[in-house]
Amino acid sequence: MRLTRAGLVALVAVPVLALLAWMFGQPELAVAAAAVLAGASGSALLVARSRPELDLRRTVRPSRVALGEPCQVQLAVRNVGRNRTAVLGLRDDVGRFGEASLHLAPLPRGASRDATYSFPTHRRGLHPVGPLTVEVEDPFGLVRSSQQLTDTRTVIVLPRTWPLAPLPRAAGDEPEHGTRVLTSTSTVDEEFAAMRPYTVGDDIRRIHWRTTARVGEPVVRQYDQPWQRRTTVLLDVRRGSGADGSDTGAGTGAAFERAVSAAASVVRLATERHEIVRLVTTDGLDSGFVAAEGRGDELLDRLAAVQPSPRSSLAASLGHLGTRPSGRLVTCAGHLEHGELEGWSRGTRGFGLRVLVCTAAGGAPRLPGATVVAWDGDLPLTDVWAAAVGAAAPPTPRRPVGRLGGITVP
Repeated sequence: MRLTRAGLVALVAVPVLALLAWMFGQPELAVAAAAVLAGASGSALLVARSRPELDLRRTVRPSRVALGEPCQVQLAVRNVGRNRTAVLGLRDDVGRFGEASLHLAPLPRGASRDATYSFPTHRRGLHPVGPLTVEVEDPFGLVRSSQQLTDTRTVIVLPRTWPLAPLPRAAGDEPEHGTRVLTSTSTVDEEFAAMRPYTVGDDIRRIHWRTTARVGEPVVRQYDQPWQRRTTVLLDVRRGSGADGSDTGAGTGAAFERAVSAAASVVRLATERHEIVRLVTTDGLDSGFVAAEGRGDELLDRLAAVQPSPRSSLAASLGHLGTRPSGRLVTCAGHLEHGELEGWSRGTRGFGLRVLVCTAAGGAPRLPGATVVAWDGDLPLTDVWAAAVGAAAPPTPRRPVGRLGGITVP
């Protein structure tokens, strides 16, 4: 319990009025001083007796929300005390957004009431909600009592995602194909070429039993080089690479937010197409290859929390991608210098398809053998992506026909 600003003024006025009454012989000032003191004392006693006993429940709908989508926080307050409450002031801490202030009318014993406010979702991140401070004041606003209820929640504001055209399939070896259940599901689309006799070391799952029975010896399916449907997403979170907003003004971080949005859009694309995806950031985060359909939400939550980091290295992240990279690589960065572009080009040669999304202003660099998407925010990412990635799509290979012992096998 503490004095408000008005209460402090009243407390200072008591000795001042008493001193003036003694100096000028004015009994009316002494009566005023006594009245102010009595009023402050009565206010303190009233607030002390009106200290509420409450049961609070907080509900956030939804707790995971896309950038700019509506989000509601509902506070259910129930009076579990013996007496009727005074007017309740509710101040809910909403982190970087400040406080949400609400007022509730007096609650009878056992009564409950809901208070709702809109949570701001214009900034990506993990935003704590709570604790809640409940305040009670006397009718004159001289004394205030407050108590803090520790019920808290976290609102996850996801980065904005854009619908993207599918990535072309990438030709390349699959070093882990068939070694784990995860990687053998929807990761490789191999092209059938022909039938051939079985040799020691062949996977018995590729034996074509009908043809084997027909010719009298084991026959296996022969495949061309596999077409990869796994995607590695590399996000540049280094300071000074567009993450600090240097392209649009100090501190705005517009280029960095576009890079995060592009990475989230690629994860969403992999989720929709039931593909395998890996998220790597230059500050050391590596999710490993996971099934996007089951773990896509987890990756988006990580992207919601990512921030520019001074301790990050693009070269180290490229080296961490592995000695036998395969599939597709999508790198999302604000701005890369000439030397960094050369290092990126050398360090990513093993990938069957390379896409570089540049989100800082200044145009698209020329990188032979790679697809560059220059997105400065003037156009939707959907349009810029379709124009760049669509032009890089290779022609669909024709499915050949194999022959075995004079028998044509499709």
